[in-house]
Parts: sequence; C-alpha cells; structure tokens
Amino acid sequence: MDCRQKYNILTKIIEISSATSQINERLTQVAHFLCVNNLAPTVAFYLQQRRGRRLTLRIAADSAGSLQLPTPPYSYKLPAPDDPLCKPLTTLLPNPLDPEALSPDDLFRTLRPYGWSLPMADETQAYGTMVLFGSTPFNIDNDTILFLLVICRQITLALRSSILKNRDRQKVRRLKFLHQIGAQFNASEDLQSAFSQLPNSALIFFSLSASILHIFESDQSRPRLIDQGFSDAEQRELAFQVSRHQATRAKSISHPLVIDKHSSLPSLTIYQHFFSRFCAHIILPLLSQDRMVGILEFFLTDKPRSRDILPLEKEDLELLEILVVHLVATMERTRAQNQLSAANQASLLRTRQLTLSHQMKNALLAADTPDKIIRLTLGALASNKGFTCSPALYLEFQEKDDSWHGLSYATAPSSTLTDSEQHQDSNHLDALTNHLLEASAQVPEQIQQELKTLKLPNFDTAPSRFQQAVTGRKPAIIQAEFVTVLHAKLRSLLPGQKIVVIPILSHEHPKGLMLASADRISQEDLNYITLFTDAATLALDNTELYQRLQNSLASLNSAQLRLSQSEKLMALGEMATSIAHEIKNPLVSIAGFARRLHKKIPDQSREKTYSQIITKEIERLEEIVNNVLSFSRVDSNKFEPQNLNLLIDETIALFARELKKLEINLEVQLTPEMTAVECDGNQLKQVLINLFNNSIQAMSSTSTDNEHHILVRTSCYCDLKRQQERALIEIEDNGKGIQEQFIHDIFNPFFTTKHDGTGLGLPICHRIILNHQGNIRIHNREGKGVTVSVSLPFVHQTQTKPTA
Repeated sequence: MDCRQKYNILTKIIEISSATSQINERLTQVAHFLCVNNLAPTVAFYLQQRRGRRLTLRIAADSAGSLQLPTPPYSYKLPAPDDPLCKPLTTLLPNPLDPEALSPDDLFRTLRPYGWSLPMADETQAYGTMVLFGSTPFNIDNDTILFLLVICRQITLALRSSILKNRDRQKVRRLKFLHQIGAQFNASEDLQSAFSQLPNSALIFFSLSASILHIFESDQSRPRLIDQGFSDAEQRELAFQVSRHQATRAKSISHPLVIDKHSSLPSLTIYQHFFSRFCAHIILPLLSQDRMVGILEFFLTDKPRSRDILPLEKEDLELLEILVVHLVATMERTRAQNQLSAANQASLLRTRQLTLSHQMKNALLAADTPDKIIRLTLGALASNKGFTCSPALYLEFQEKDDSWHGLSYATAPSSTLTDSEQHQDSNHLDALTNHLLEASAQVPEQIQQELKTLKLPNFDTAPSRFQQAVTGRKPAIIQAEFVTVLHAKLRSLLPGQKIVVIPILSHEHPKGLMLASADRISQEDLNYITLFTDAATLALDNTELYQRLQNSLASLNSAQLRLSQSEKLMALGEMATSIAHEIKNPLVSIAGFARRLHKKIPDQSREKTYSQIITKEIERLEEIVNNVLSFSRVDSNKFEPQNLNLLIDETIALFARELKKLEINLEVQLTPEMTAVECDGNQLKQVLINLFNNSIQAMSSTSTDNEHHILVRTSCYCDLKRQQERALIEIEDNGKGIQEQFIHDIFNPFFTTKHDGTGLGLPICHRIILNHQGNIRIHNREGKGVTVSVSLPFVHQTQTKPTA
C-alpha cells in the first residue's frame, strides 16, 4: 500500500468518523470500508460497557457489509491481561490473536480465530479494541500496523467526542431534572403528589425504580408511608419485607447506603429472593439539622438497562442527595407552613414574623449571589417588620487562616413596609427584597471600616457558653458578655445585654455565624428565626452547587470545542502537505525557466520589470511550499553539546544590519560559563531566527514615540516538577503584542495575522522545542510587547519507541 492509498483511506476514515450520524453507524461504515480496502477479511469493534467493567462486541462487518452478531453478544470481564483480544487495553500495543487462547463461548471469534487486536485509547482512558479477524492466518507488516494505529486514534477521537456529548446531555438532563423537581416540590402543597412525579422524569434511574418514602411525624409513633412504581403486589410486598428488615439500621445511618449483589454485608439472607426481582436497594436518610425526618428507599428493578447503571457513581449519589435536600426542604416547608398557620392566630407579632419567614424563602430562592442571601437574612433579623434584632452581624469562616472575618452588617431600615405592601400579590417580593436589603445598605462609614478589619481567631479559647451556642447547630440566646469578650470592636458593633447566635452550616461544617441583638426577642422567636435561616443555609448550598455545575458544563463545552478544532486543523495540515508535494515539482520547473528568461531580457525593457515581479512571486511561493514541507517532515535530530550563548551570538550577527537600519536597540544578558546543552544546533538556530524575526516585524509595524527595544537573556533554573536543571532563553520586545483573541491560536499551523505570512513559523518552533523535550511559552502584554520563554534540559533523555 503506497502513501497515496493510505492518504485516501485516512481521509475517508476522518470523513466517516466526523459525521453527525450515530456512533454505531459510523463504526459500521468504518469497518466495512476497511474490509473493502482489503485491510482485513473482517473488522470488529469491542467496546467497554457497564462503566468499564466488560469488553463487549458491538460492531462487525466484512466487505459485504454489516454482520449479524450473536444474541446476546459475548462480553469479556475486565481486566483480562492474558487474553490476546483484551491485552491491548492494558499494554496500549497491537497484539496478534492466538487461536489456542480464545473462549469457546465467543462464537463470533471461534469462527475467525486469527488476526490482530489494536487498542483504541487516548491519554486518559481506553475505549475498546479494533480487531482484524480472519478464518485463516494472515500477516500484516509494521507499516500497516502503524497506519492502523493512526486509524484507531481517529476512531478514538470520535468515540471520545460521542461520550463527551452524551455526558453533556446527561448533565443537562440532570440540571433540568433538578430545576423541574425543585419547582414541583416548591409549587406542590401535597408531598405525595410531588413524590409521585419522580417516575415521569427524563432520568432513566427513576423510570426503572420503585420507591418508598417514610415520613416521621413528631406526634405519631409509626411513620407515614408513601410508595410508588411497583409493577405488581408481589414485587411491592418483597420490597416492604426488605424495608422492614433494614428499618433499624436505616435510622442510624447519615449517608446513602447502596446494597447490591456485590455488597459485603454480614447478613444477606433476606436479599436472596429480593435479587430475583431487583438488582439494588438504595437507602437515603432524610436529615434536617441532624434530626431524622424520614427515609427514602429506591428499589432498582432487575432489567438489563438497570444493571448498566450499577455501580452508582459519585455523580449519581450527589443527584440523589440533592433530591433528598429538596424533599427535606419540602417536608420542612410543609411543616413550617403548618406552624405558621397555627401561630397566625396567636398575636400580631407572630403574624408578622411568620409572614416574613414565608416570604423570605421566596426572596432567597430569587437571590442569585451568596452576598444577597446573607444581606436578606440579616435584613429580616434587623427589620422592625421581622424580629427587631438590630443591629445584626455576619462573620464568615475562612479555612486558609482558620479565622472568622467580618463580612456584612445590618441595622433596622429607615423605610417602612406597610401591611398592604407586605401582603400585596403583585410586586410584594420586590418591595420586601428592597426593604430588607436597605438594612445593610445604610451602614455608616466608620462601622464599615471597623467591619473590614474585624478578624477573630478560632473559638477554641472562647467562653464555653459561646462554644455551646456555636456547636449547637441551632439559634441560641446568650449574654452579650460571652460574645464581646472575643474582640473589643464587638462591644460597639453589637450593643445590648443579650445576643442571638445563629450558626450557618454547609454540609455539617461551619460556613458562617450570625450575631444579632436579642434584647427584644424571646426563646419562642427562635423557632421562627430557624425557619428562614435554614432556608438561607439551603440557598447558599444550592447557589454554590449550581455555580459548580455551570463551571463544569462550561469546561466540558470548551474542551469539546478545542477537540473539534484540533481535528479540523489535523485534517487541514495533512491536506496542505499533500498539496505542497504536488505543487513543488512543477514549481521548480516554472522557477528555473522564469529565472532563465529574466536573465535574457534586456535591462531597459518593460518585460524586464514583469519578469522580475514573476521571479519574486515564485520565490515567495517556494518559501511557502518549503515551510509547509518543513513543518510536515519528521527530521532526524543530531543532539550534541552546544554553547547556547554562541548560538545566540551567531543569530544576532545575522540581524545586526537590519537592527541598525530599523533603529532597534538590542540588549543582551547572557549568563557566562553556562553548561553546554545537548541539542541540534541547526534546528535551535532556526527557532532563534524565527523568534528574532517575529520581534523585529512586530516593532517595524509599530509606530510609537518610545524607543524600540529587544532584550535577550539566558539563565539556569531548577524545574521542581521534573527535578532537573534546565536552561532558559528569553526574548522580550516592546512591540504591539498579540491581540487577546488570537493568543490561543498562535501555535496552530497556518494561523497568521500577517498579509504575507504562512502561519508556520511558531508551529515549527513549537515542534522543534517539543522534540528537544523543552517548553516554549508566550507572555503577552497586549499593546506593550511579548516575552517568549524557551526552556531546555541540559541532557537530552533518549526515549525508546514501542515495537509494533
């Protein structure tokens, strides 16, 4: 197979793998195409399934088209390093198939015992193997093996892109589910109706699960039960038997418990019949302020799609925990609404407090930043329409220095909120929000300065009464002297005889602390304060979680975009190299005849000018073609000890006349007696010439009153990550710099901002430095210049190439 055939095959493979069709359809087309081109009698793809635990035959084809697979297709349990078909997953090297070492259960492989297995993997993970099958022995030379590995790499890119897209879609579905279930729970007045909507969600886990919800009522000895999703009475009774068996244990756990066939529990006798109908039992405790308010159990039905979900990953458990948080919040909201309804008849004060607590939850749900959530909560404490706990202070715990810092301060708002505004249906939320935010917006300048410098060490040496209030996890009223003793500024910030201490927790760890005057409230008010401070804690956690999910989604989208761009550039580079090869031969002939004609034309004739233009343009074309071929050519490097300072001096000498002509000041700071560096002197000089040329061109196109300046320096440093001494070359100019939107593309082949550039200078430099086991970095100062840093090891480490 010659190079043109390989190029045509690879081009077609890239076209197929980059299509928008389903990945299975693309793999089938690839397998068929390889067979048609006589690379193998049969091509099959074995892909990792069940979250990397098994290798399963997914696609197979020969020159006639797609092949019918055995039902069910055979799967290899991983890891299987001794099986020739699975071995490439661990070695990442091609491996011939041994007819003597095959499983008789793999009927497809038994009929085709000969061939090769090639890995499909990238830097992060293995995705499967591409297997070339034959019913009789056949040989493949090393060049073809290497070419097939390139094809495997392209297929790996397609598999990875498909997996990333599926993960993105799954994350979007999870975000939509969280939004949907949160809206349903918040809007539903009946917990049972909201709970019954779970099987209708878009997530497959809930559609394949039945569930039981245990709600512990404070006034009842037995919990209230809600169940849904069971297909028949026998299945429901079986689940309830297991649930009753685990009831005592479920009340003592604080984290999700997953029980499946592989669980190592002391007693699984009760589960022997259970696993005939189900494949997993998940128990989730419903905790509110360390108090068990219920238990949620999921029973995953024993179906093929259910088994693919197991084992549950971290993201799955986090989703279930968020569901539990919403469920607990809904239960607490329902319980709080009942308390509000009962207390509404007690007094006008209780009515105002309950109304504010209820509306605060909506205001907190609408708040989009942690600062706004904290200010709203402080405003509710300080407002005369709330609890009149003015002034109020929020301290934030910072783990980096194990101390508490003053963050927000609130006093009673000067504006008033009438009952009609507080109960009005339209715009009441905006009026309440503005009123509460005003409490922290009118802080005097002196108090703001005191707050910025307020810093408290950890509370290990604080009074025991204060420590009990902080670790009690619930609001508590204590004497002011136990608080103001912590810092002198607290006496002026929190005047009064009593202070309410409200700990703010995040995943059972301290996040913040609210301190407010308690001279005008009683112990009974703490129950109502808890209502919206718990909501504030939940809102803070949800805001932080949502931000993390958004950042993860943005990172995935960015990685997918860069991967797609890299594939396009790779294909473009190969195409450009092929075109350059085709152009070079006729261009040599054209250039020779053009120069001969130019010499024979009289100097004073008009044709002499035309021929001169033609000759110069041909020379520019030759430079472009040579750059393209130089970039694509794999050079044989000759590494010898070289004096970097001498190479730099030789390069500077080449540009001396041009620097003087352009009035560019050159400053050279070379470290004397630097150890010689093992490198290819010619290639390194090519890098220096390219970098000097870029700096000169950047300044020659810059019109400025400042003096043009280039600084070249060398030095030595210790790379702690690699634990080796390295040489450093820095070339700095004060040109116009690189525009920020182009900085990520400068090492991409054929990218240029010059009207006569080829876009191959920096990519060639980048490739040469990488071949020298070095690094090249760009420090850009847009409008002020660029510093290029090249680091090289003093000793080049020889790397052995794997044998095919």
